[in-house]
Amino acid sequence: MAERPPSGEEAPGAAAADAPVRGLASLAREAPRKLMHMALASVAILLAWMLPPLAGRVFFLAAALIALGVDAARLRWPALGRAFRGVLEPVLRPAEDRRLTGGTMLALGFAITVLIFPRAIAVAGLGYAAYADAAGALVGRAWGAHRFASGKSVEGALAFGSVAFLVGWATPALGPGGAAIVAALLALLESAPLRFDDNLLVPIAGAALAWIVSALA
Repeated sequence: MAERPPSGEEAPGAAAADAPVRGLASLAREAPRKLMHMALASVAILLAWMLPPLAGRVFFLAAALIALGVDAARLRWPALGRAFRGVLEPVLRPAEDRRLTGGTMLALGFAITVLIFPRAIAVAGLGYAAYADAAGALVGRAWGAHRFASGKSVEGALAFGSVAFLVGWATPALGPGGAAIVAALLALLESAPLRFDDNLLVPIAGAALAWIVSALA
């Protein structure tokens, strides 16, 4: 998920000297989470590309259901929840003690994307979530200084769009022009003040935009 400004921010003048330190500290906290998401998503992309279509859909649906089941169990039973956090502490956020984890939302987003879209388009959607979203979050946390109304940063959006363009360009159905259009639209959508988890929104919306742009080309 892309970055949000820290709560209780200081006034800009008072915080200017501490901003680089805070940014790097925030990056250090977020990096393990995003690296894990990228690693798992990279495996998912390979599977989505290599598995036969039906087998791929079954696999991603099963993975999403398993993730939902694990989350439901640890939210239902506190002892299991404490054990879950003890194992995954470095990659969990405090709010995830009370809601579905980002990993589960990512699994749901991947499953919906693979179920709905053709293989090449679905793989592009997974790539946007795996790499562009991670780039936006990490750059925004480390160097984000200019904020949208949503709280996300211009710097993060630029990083997101740049990596999204590369993902789109690598997609057979999109040329460089189509890749640029999808990247710009998806970066704007991801930066908007929407009440959707980016892990769910980015793969589905990215694949939908890639499908529409490729169909119109």
